[in-house]
Amino acid sequence: MKSEWLNKKTILAAAAGLVVGLLIGWLLIGWYLWPVQWVDADPWDLRMAHKEAYTAMVADSLANNGDYELAQQRLRGWDKKELSQILDRLIQDRRSRQLGLEAQHLDDLRMALALEAAPVPTTAAPTAVPPVTPTLAKKSSLAWLPVALGIIVALLLLIAGVGYLTSKRRLRRPAAPPLPPDMKPVEGYVPLRRFVATYRMGEGSYDESFSIEGADAEFLGECGMAIAESLQAPDRVTALEVWLFDKNDIRTVTKVLLSSWAFGNQEVRSGLAAKGELALAEAGQEVLLETDRLRIKATVRDVTYGAEEPAGSYFERVVVDLDAMMKAAETPA
Repeated sequence: MKSEWLNKKTILAAAAGLVVGLLIGWLLIGWYLWPVQWVDADPWDLRMAHKEAYTAMVADSLANNGDYELAQQRLRGWDKKELSQILDRLIQDRRSRQLGLEAQHLDDLRMALALEAAPVPTTAAPTAVPPVTPTLAKKSSLAWLPVALGIIVALLLLIAGVGYLTSKRRLRRPAAPPLPPDMKPVEGYVPLRRFVATYRMGEGSYDESFSIEGADAEFLGECGMAIAESLQAPDRVTALEVWLFDKNDIRTVTKVLLSSWAFGNQEVRSGLAAKGELALAEAGQEVLLETDRLRIKATVRDVTYGAEEPAGSYFERVVVDLDAMMKAAETPA
């Protein structure tokens, strides 16, 4: 009898020590000392509210730049059924709030993705569960041991799964978006990426920048577009500057895009000449910015002027394509 009691005591002590050790390692080490850090999550792994916000931003971007291939690239990998349901919910929400333009942008995105309208799933009413009459069972000193062991095994599997997913996500690097069909290689240069800078009237502190990276994700520099000159009110922008920064070059190269009114005003031209070469902001206008190893071809895609006088004096909207290239001899392997 004494030997049997000692065996039970030893089993209980070992099981209790295993549970306590596992909980200490899980709570102290796993949560506080070396907590799991999620990185490089894909959009479809986000919460539903964030998925809807991301989808709405893609729809707004498509409405601004009209780049169907870029929109398809940003939503590649999504479950089509879930994406269709998200779009339906967003469209119904915008229509219920009398936001017809936003609803149209979302509908245009659905057409661009060739998705059919799908009914939003409704939550079924919970099925009534009949009450369970409790029964008394004979207590056993070791009755809890199988439950404890099951919990331990489940926790170990969970920890192993989280570790595997974390290592896999850290190793996976998102692929760079494909180059637009009209972005052709230039002699001596290799194309890297096209950025789209968009100014809209009312953005008084507009300053948009983009990070330029090589094929191996090495940081090479930055480019962007910002306000160069305004007429009295901050939202009456009459000139925008396009700039290029190369981390291996101490210079920041700048070119200035003028409204038609400013381009013909000698006083305004003289005041802006120190910022860089001047050019008229009109559809199809191209300007080149070059540094020690980088090159930006800035192409004005669209220009819309405000309605107030003097005519053509301030921008309502300007869209500029920034094609980033790198000298072929400097391209990373």
